[in-house]
Amino acid sequence: MVVLIVERDTRESQMLAKWVKDQGHRPVMANGVGDALQMVEKDHPDLIFLNLTGSASEGLKLLEATPVRRQGIPVIAMAHKGKLEDAVLYMKGGAHDFWVKPVSRDRLTKTLEWFEAKAPARDHDKHAGSTALLTQSTAMVHLKTIAKRVALSKAAVFIQGESGTGKELFARYIHSKSDRRNKPFIAVNCAALPENLLESELFGYEKGAFTGAIKGKEGKFELAHQGTLLLDEVTEMSVQLQAKLLRVLQENEVDRLGGKYPIPIDVRIIATSNASLEDAIAEGQFRKDLYYRLNVIPLKIPPLRSRKEDIELLGRHFIQKYRKMYQISAEGLSEDALKKLKGHSWPGNVRELENVIQRGALLTHGKTVTAENIVFDEDHPCEVPAEMQLMTIGEMEKRLIHKALNAVQDNRTRAAEILGISVRTLRNKLNEYRQTQAVPAKVGNM
Repeated sequence: MVVLIVERDTRESQMLAKWVKDQGHRPVMANGVGDALQMVEKDHPDLIFLNLTGSASEGLKLLEATPVRRQGIPVIAMAHKGKLEDAVLYMKGGAHDFWVKPVSRDRLTKTLEWFEAKAPARDHDKHAGSTALLTQSTAMVHLKTIAKRVALSKAAVFIQGESGTGKELFARYIHSKSDRRNKPFIAVNCAALPENLLESELFGYEKGAFTGAIKGKEGKFELAHQGTLLLDEVTEMSVQLQAKLLRVLQENEVDRLGGKYPIPIDVRIIATSNASLEDAIAEGQFRKDLYYRLNVIPLKIPPLRSRKEDIELLGRHFIQKYRKMYQISAEGLSEDALKKLKGHSWPGNVRELENVIQRGALLTHGKTVTAENIVFDEDHPCEVPAEMQLMTIGEMEKRLIHKALNAVQDNRTRAAEILGISVRTLRNKLNEYRQTQAVPAKVGNM
């Protein structure tokens, strides 16, 4: 969490800030209402501790300020002399609580723990997209704590985990908790680009550096200056390019392709991999010196099958997401659906869970997703019966589309999602079938 401390007494402000930081949160400090409102707009705090000497009227200005009310930030007012009338004014003004100083470290610690546990879904980065890390897993909570504690440093972080566990989400979470969160978060998928293109994407190039370079271009390192650069699946990078990357990390400067002078950079590096680093190093596919440079803070995300206590929490979260997206009736999971979900091995991890929940929410006709609606990839939701095996691909396509439409009561959007095609493609297919009278009239005239 980001905790704003509004306190004119420097000694007390620093003491509170230290306690907040010791708990793995990020303190920001202001000595008046004007400064505090700037911090609210800039840092988007999750909690405010407010102590202003004098009358309560100044503190009420902060409580009543539009940014504080709009963001719904809880405020705990404090005072050395607890006057009843001040307490009443603050509480009526919208304060969450009123404390008489001195404040004990134990009370502050328990309060921070309570706020964090009460609102796990508030872990959002306003500048780098959603960074919600919903979890009830002890292992994941421990990783979140480590991530928050190292976020304020510039130390490189190496996140390992199977595909679909949420490595990029963790990277964005770290960025959102750092003092760089108002600066760029740039992600590069090292596995998605060929070597020559990846090099120019990372380091940039000058005009005329190669055929087709009609003007210069900034690389990802330059674009991420003062922010965070995510090197996704970094083990897929060629050994030759790894050597150039190592130099950039050592010198804190980048050489554009065709450039004459190095360009200084200030970038926080986060790298991810779903491969075995030990094997990659042993096979000569990944440089050991680069590994040590990147692996300052190692985080290993456990697979979903090892933290099944998160399945219900994540499942309900995804239902709400797709309920709003598709305007469907699904609201929750039945007990039999939950049992079926917990019995699955989840080779695709959280990404697979989201796909299964999305499919189930689209297939259900009521408010509850049942076990019947839970269809795993290996179950083939539109499985072709035996009598349909010997026919043309075109005929099979028609029957699959018809079956999907029947399953969702002729809802084209939901049918297209199940079939993995766009609504436009589905509409074109239906028009084609209607012209040849290949589907019943009710389907063609939806």
